[in-house]
Amino acid sequence: MEKQERRLQLLENFIYLVIGIVILIMPLWDIDHLKNIFEVNWKLTFHIWKIISPLLILFLINNYILLPFLLIRKKSWLYLLFTICAIGLTLIISIKNMPSQNTSGNRPPWEDLSQEQNRWSKPGNHRQIPTNPENFWLPPFIIPHFLIIILIIGINMAIKFLFKSIHDEHRMKSLEKQAFEAELAYLKHQINPHFFMNTLNNIHALIDIDKEKSQKTVLELSNIMRYVLYDASQPSIPLSKEIHFLSNYIELMKIRYTEQVDIRISLPDEIPNTQIPPMLFISFLENAFKYGISYKNESFIYLSMKIKDEELHYLILNSYSNMKQVGDIDIDIENTQKRLRLLYDTNYTLHIENKADQYCVLLIIPIQL
Repeated sequence: MEKQERRLQLLENFIYLVIGIVILIMPLWDIDHLKNIFEVNWKLTFHIWKIISPLLILFLINNYILLPFLLIRKKSWLYLLFTICAIGLTLIISIKNMPSQNTSGNRPPWEDLSQEQNRWSKPGNHRQIPTNPENFWLPPFIIPHFLIIILIIGINMAIKFLFKSIHDEHRMKSLEKQAFEAELAYLKHQINPHFFMNTLNNIHALIDIDKEKSQKTVLELSNIMRYVLYDASQPSIPLSKEIHFLSNYIELMKIRYTEQVDIRISLPDEIPNTQIPPMLFISFLENAFKYGISYKNESFIYLSMKIKDEELHYLILNSYSNMKQVGDIDIDIENTQKRLRLLYDTNYTLHIENKADQYCVLLIIPIQL
C-alpha cells in the first residue's frame, strides 16, 4: 500500500514537472521560425519568464499548501479566502511586470497589435522577432489574465483530485481485502473447534466399545490435527491434500461404525495440480455422519468428487436418520456457506435437498487446471 502511494505521488509530480518544463521552454523559440530554434533572444525570454513566474508560484502554493492542507481537509472557506488573496496578489505582480507603453505613443496597445498583424499578412512581408522586451506585449487588462489563473487552478485541482480518487480507491480495496480476510479467518476458526469437538466425542464413545480401535483412532486424529493446524492455516492448499484429509476422516469414522453403515467414496483417479480453500468440504461430510447414521437401521453415505470442465463437483448422498430440517442447517454448514459467498461471490453452486429417505448435497466450485 505504501509503495502504491509513493508511485502515485511520483507520477503526479512528474506530470507537474513535464507541464512546467513545457511552459518554460515555449518562449525559447518562435513557431514561425523553427529553423532558428537555437537562435534564442535571451533578453526577450527572461522578460517572458518574469511575466509567467507569478503564475508558477501561484501553482506551487495552491498545489503543495492550499489544496492538501485546506481543501482536502474540508476547510473550504479558508481555502477560498487564501485562494482569493493569492490570485489578487498574483494579478498585481503580473500586471506590474507587463510593459505599460508601446512604441506607438499613446495609442492603445491592441491597436498597434492589429496593425502589426495586418502588415505581417501582406505578401512579401516577413515577421521579425522583436529584440526589445518593451516591444513584446501581453494583454494588460485583467480579465484574460484572470481567466488564465482560473484555468491553472482548475487544471491543478482536476489532477490533484484525480490522483486522490485513485488513492482512495486503492485504500478502499485494501480495507475490503483486510475485512474479507478477517471474516474468512473467523469463519475458518468457527469450523475448526466444532470439528475437533465432534471427533473427540467419537473417540470418547469408541473407548468404551473397543480400546484397540480407539488407539488407532488417536493416530488418525493426530494426522488430521496436523492438517488442520498447519495446512488449513494457509489461504489455499493443493486439492490432493484436501482429498487426503477427507480420506483420513472417513477412515477415522469407519472405525466407530459397524458394517451396517455402507460408506462408499469415489475420488478422481488423476488429481489435478490446483489450489482450493482448505476445509471447504468437511462440514458437509461431518453433517452426513452426524445426522445420517442410524444404529438400528441400515444407513449409507456416498461421496463423489469429479472434475468437469474446470469445475469441481462434490456430491454427498446419505440416508435420512435424525436429520435436521432443511431450514435448520448445522452451524458448520452455515459458516461454510458464508465462506463460499465470500470466496466465489455467485460463481458457485450449492444445492441441498432433503427427501423422504435421503439427504443430498451438491457443491460445484470453479478451479484452474
